[in-house]
Amino acid sequence: MGSALATAVPTPGGLGATQAALIAGYTAIGIAGSTAFAAVMLLRLITFWLPILPGWFALINLQRTGRL
Repeated sequence: MGSALATAVPTPGGLGATQAALIAGYTAIGIAGSTAFAAVMLLRLITFWLPILPGWFALINLQRTGRL
């Protein structure tokens, strides 16, 4: 459901809409709101923001070696 909502909302990467849908879903099944929020933010950190670091290092490496 979160992915379907993310494709309907015109934001880059579904930011905001996906988190709201996941938090609502978790609280609907009985998970505390603060726990649901923390779990969803951790998921977004791992799947969206953390992959930027290796990509940035790869870009710097390619630029230094002249392959890009």
